[in-house]
Amino acid sequence: MTDDPVIELLGRWPGRFRFGRLAVELRRPERLDDASLTDAVLRGIAEDEDEQSVFESLLREGEVEAAEYLLEHGPLPDQAHLSRRLQAITARRQELLDELRSRRAALQKRALEADLPLPDLDLAELERRCAVSWPETLPLLEQAEADFSERLRAGQQALRDRLAEREAEGTTDPAGAESSRALIEAGLLRAAARQIDDGTRSSGPERVPALPAWMPEVSPEQLLEWHLDPVQQQRQARFVRWTPADDSARQLLEAYASLADGGFDTAQRFATALNSFLNRDDAEDIRPDEVTGGYLTTVSRAFADPEIARFRPLDNLDLFIGGPETREPEGMEKVAPFVAAGPALRAPAGRGGYAVLGLRALLQLATLRTGRSTALLRVLGPQWPLAAFAGRTPDELDELLGLDESSRWLTLRWMLDLTGLGGITVADALAYATGWDPALLHLFLQALAERQGRAGGGTQWLSQWRQDRPFTAAVEDTVLRPLGPSLVARIAFWAALAAAPPGEEVTAEELLTEAQYAADVIPDAEAVRAAMAGLVRLRSAKEASADRVRFRRCGVLAVLGDQAQQRLEAALRDWEARPEDAAPEDDGHAVRQWEARRHGLSPGYDDYMAALAGSAPAADLDTRLAELAARTAENTVDGQRVEGTTDLVPLLREMAGMWQQAFPGPQVEIGAPAAAVARIGTRAAQVLLYELLANAGEALAGSDTGRVAIQVEPSGGEWVVDVRDSGPGIGATYPQGREDLVFRAGRSTKGEGRGDGLHRVRRIAEAVDGDVLLAARSHGHPVLKGAHFRLILPMG
Repeated sequence: MTDDPVIELLGRWPGRFRFGRLAVELRRPERLDDASLTDAVLRGIAEDEDEQSVFESLLREGEVEAAEYLLEHGPLPDQAHLSRRLQAITARRQELLDELRSRRAALQKRALEADLPLPDLDLAELERRCAVSWPETLPLLEQAEADFSERLRAGQQALRDRLAEREAEGTTDPAGAESSRALIEAGLLRAAARQIDDGTRSSGPERVPALPAWMPEVSPEQLLEWHLDPVQQQRQARFVRWTPADDSARQLLEAYASLADGGFDTAQRFATALNSFLNRDDAEDIRPDEVTGGYLTTVSRAFADPEIARFRPLDNLDLFIGGPETREPEGMEKVAPFVAAGPALRAPAGRGGYAVLGLRALLQLATLRTGRSTALLRVLGPQWPLAAFAGRTPDELDELLGLDESSRWLTLRWMLDLTGLGGITVADALAYATGWDPALLHLFLQALAERQGRAGGGTQWLSQWRQDRPFTAAVEDTVLRPLGPSLVARIAFWAALAAAPPGEEVTAEELLTEAQYAADVIPDAEAVRAAMAGLVRLRSAKEASADRVRFRRCGVLAVLGDQAQQRLEAALRDWEARPEDAAPEDDGHAVRQWEARRHGLSPGYDDYMAALAGSAPAADLDTRLAELAARTAENTVDGQRVEGTTDLVPLLREMAGMWQQAFPGPQVEIGAPAAAVARIGTRAAQVLLYELLANAGEALAGSDTGRVAIQVEPSGGEWVVDVRDSGPGIGATYPQGREDLVFRAGRSTKGEGRGDGLHRVRRIAEAVDGDVLLAARSHGHPVLKGAHFRLILPMG
């Protein structure tokens, strides 16, 4: 041990704060020895840092307590930024705690899926250590991960041996054996054991065998020669593991080799061979059509797996077969993402409208006995636009994900798998970070796709996304965008987040107190309460009213919560400098967001929503909306487009938030159970609710005291949605007893020539075995004396 007088002297030495390692070591003088002391001093001399750079280095390394000590006792310059440095320490400590909890949760999940005991980890002790020093915490966590990995390897080998026994006994089929091996390699030992023992089939992408790893020392052309030359096959021992799985695989490789000759016959041969390879029990000769640079045909049942059929319900996939010298397809820009094959084709840089099925991928595919169509999509997906699997807009993504959590979880895993963006760990991280908010999830997926293949991208970026400042700014904008330009709404949001962590209830009194702590002057209490109720339009809000608000637990809100106090103070300063009634207009953006919901079943809706989410000028957006409205007027109700299931409650909350922005004076209130799943597609339900709410909004236009009440209640096997307003009601436009005329084409509650909105509502409702009624023209309620529409939908 170093003599106490030396340590005491160093503890008083003003220059110690320029030696980062020394500052760390002096926290525990009882562990100091001559070697560690000398190393700390020499390192400080070599790095020649000042106090500020030492502070920043300590934060980067995770020596949080040492950084706090330096801030409290050291001669840091510019004390005016003390608050910012304290905030940096708090944020870094929270970031490290989140990392610890995330990794421990991932380890728990892996242990559960592997049916293995979790290594002993005292989370409370780890969190205590983490709040002091990450370098002291990390080795404990890594040791636990290493111990688990060792147990996992032993468990995997035991299951491989059990599977081999079943195969020797002839009690498992080849397809089941391959699927079980895939589950074992993925670490899903619980699911693999069930499948081996009793044949219980698992779900998810992990059950489909992966493509074999490529041999970097061998070129695809050399391996193809081995396939084509029986003599070489006998001489090359390394060829054994690349033997084609069956005759259809061998014929596929031979057909690809023949493409170098060009012509219709070789294109037909390859197309037929590929379809036969993918659909061994249901293949037929294909007749390609000649196009510029080659031939165009289809691959049937490419999306045959029921779990991925939702990504392309029509199933078939366009196949372009290039000529011997064709380097890229031409004139196919309007074709949905397709596959292209040919000896001279080159894959486009980045994601594009087509994916090249090259020789190397074909050689890998040829070794598979099962899961061939899925394996093909794994080759194509990383080359296609992300929208091919995740939709072009958050709404489209939301519809793809489905309603219940198990459906969302499975679909997200497939999205990540087929786009090459990751597996279960990434899916878990995305679900936690976004709280299943489709706008946030869409943003994270786009960011992962943009960083795919880059250094520091993928899962590494995902674990550190909060350090990506441009992205965190985009996250904050995405969360707050539904609130529009209202400063009071943003004040309510930041005050609620500052008052309590996500998941905990915040009352109006607590929220107002938080705002009062942040500024001397705050908005009127009633205005803040109204803004609290408006937070319901946020997907991150679990519940919101004028009395209380509760946010969902998710990583994004945890990160924003670190800055909530600072953001609240800034929002209050902005409000004081610019009263709410002087807030800038949003150039009609909120109204466009609302009006677009009328056209959810029309061709062009997704394109318009994508433009609306981008930076298109207002004039262009208005032109697009007019074109979309024309398509809606011509569009007939298609039974397939209205089918599906939808939880009406979150949809109603989202649309009520948009309605409030489009009609800022009146207030809307919703009474509904926790969930109300109806048998109708999300887009169709959106159109129904739009028309009914738009009628109420127009009836109350210009009113500052108007009210709309929406009540959702079960009735037998149906959901009854009552929409009442406090407007003037429907007058004598229609004869008494002939209220059904309001639903005729070309008639509306505002008179002749106003279109057929309510007519479309009835057609859509009837298409799903529902109905819509005018329950009362007026005075059907003692307070809400306007029109009362009743929508009836079958339960899902």
